[in-house]
Amino acid sequence: MVIRYPALGEEYGQIQTDYFLELLNLALSRSGKVYRLEPVIMSEFRESRSVMSVAKGMYDVHWMNTNERRESVLRPIRIPLYKGLIGWRLLMIRDGDQARFATLDGLEPLKSLKTVQGHDWPDTNVLLHNGFNVVRSASWEGMFKMLYAGRVDYFPRSALEVWDEVEAFSELDFSVDQSLALVYPSAYYFFVNRANREVAEAIERGLDRAIEDGSFDELFLSYHGESIRRAKLDQRKILRIDNPMMTPQTPLDREELWYQP
Repeated sequence: MVIRYPALGEEYGQIQTDYFLELLNLALSRSGKVYRLEPVIMSEFRESRSVMSVAKGMYDVHWMNTNERRESVLRPIRIPLYKGLIGWRLLMIRDGDQARFATLDGLEPLKSLKTVQGHDWPDTNVLLHNGFNVVRSASWEGMFKMLYAGRVDYFPRSALEVWDEVEAFSELDFSVDQSLALVYPSAYYFFVNRANREVAEAIERGLDRAIEDGSFDELFLSYHGESIRRAKLDQRKILRIDNPMMTPQTPLDREELWYQP
């Protein structure tokens, strides 16, 4: 069984790509299938475009943040690859703004400030639905520059991403707010073509077996354990909001799939 996936020659965030590929290999190794993974080299890709690339058969599987539209076009394997922590958002802020954010006592003061998100990110619509003041940007690096320049006040990033990003943009003197966590249901899934039943069932079967034997959590913590420890999620003020794009099929009742501090 040959399974093709998208790959970039050079990209920021390679460590996350490595995690997804290791997890895909882990799942397929537990699936009982003989398989081979093949990269499809891309000059660039965005999740919104990748949906159609999978649908058109350019490659067979991609890891993406879920929403209702993506689940209607593609076949999701509904096992959250980040254990839901993609929806645990810490606030990247400018150095010197720590005291300002420490005084925020709820959602409304945070909503009155300006934040930034990618123009085609599912998280953008989550924040807009909940009444946040969101500035959209098509440029990845541009979002960090907007924060540095004071055009926005904060940039909510996953607890698994924010530390690497602060380091990657160290010349801009960012820090992570120490007091708040903005939380909403969210999941990265493996997605395949809706007609590709064999691949979907193999990945799902393998992931379930990896969860059962503990190898899923072992791999997850090998990549993300240090970020989770640094986040100190159990010591933060939790601000919960809704995610209207999560479908009724989201397996929220399977407690073993979701991280809890």
